[in-house]
Amino acid sequence: MGAPLVTVALVARTVAQLWGKPLLGVNHCIGHIEMGRLITQANNPTVLYVSGGNTQVIAYLERRYRIFGETIDIAVGNCLDRFARVIKISNDPSPGYNIEQMAKKGSRYVELPYTVKGMDVSFSGILSFIEVKNRSYKHVITKITTPSLCFPLKNEPI
Repeated sequence: MGAPLVTVALVARTVAQLWGKPLLGVNHCIGHIEMGRLITQANNPTVLYVSGGNTQVIAYLERRYRIFGETIDIAVGNCLDRFARVIKISNDPSPGYNIEQMAKKGSRYVELPYTVKGMDVSFSGILSFIEVKNRSYKHVITKITTPSLCFPLKNEPI
């Protein structure tokens, strides 16, 4: 992503200079939150910001954003993308959507390991579990079935 960002920054600086306009830097995450604040007219929102590269619990107070918790290792969006690749779920239209649709067909809950430490979370255990089971124990993945790996409701041990 570095090369496209450098190119766009160069073009933006050039256009700003040609038109005599100031160029303002905007934090990507804050840009999304501010659009939400504008649309909802929320004064001091608490936000669960989830994207491919970020997962954070953020609150707005006294004209400042404060991060109360975030992922220790891998963002939820990235985790879902990799999870879908390992269990061979299509990327079209999106891995998260396809995992949700697959979960509706599931009937058996498989507990996947994740960690919560205060307001921080860790999802790498989910990927490690799926990758190890898929690589080393193909019969386990077959026995569990893909819909059950996505199924979130009933707790039954494997």
